[in-house]
Amino acid sequence: MIEPVEVTITAADYWASHPAELMQLLIQAASPGGPRAIADPSGRPPDPENFAVVVAPAEWASYPREMQEALSRAAAAAPSEGRASGVIAPVGERLTLTVEEAATLLGISRSFAYEAVTRGEIPSIRIGRRILVPKAALQRMVGAREDAAPA
Repeated sequence: MIEPVEVTITAADYWASHPAELMQLLIQAASPGGPRAIADPSGRPPDPENFAVVVAPAEWASYPREMQEALSRAAAAAPSEGRASGVIAPVGERLTLTVEEAATLLGISRSFAYEAVTRGEIPSIRIGRRILVPKAALQRMVGAREDAAPA
């Protein structure tokens, strides 16, 4: 069974106002070896409350209006509300991140993140064939490293 392609979109609010550019990036992401994260080109740091994960980007690339609407709702929703419908899963409401999402938040490459998971440096859980990074454990890990760093 082929696992569907997942693409993490940072800055849902930005991409909601730039659907044509996003559609081109989703088409690239759907190709073999395509990017698995679409960053905010404005240079803002990633905000864990302003992420979206798109499953089957090639399908969504055919529906720019619907994608724009979903991202607009995701960006405008209050943290306690459901942020998206369909296949967009908001990172802010999940207890776990994919390894790719964790890599983006940590500012490291996808491959380095997988190596760190294998070495046990990034906390992870495995459910079936999926590797997930618990958000709380990642925050504790980063907090512990910041506390241990010399001033």
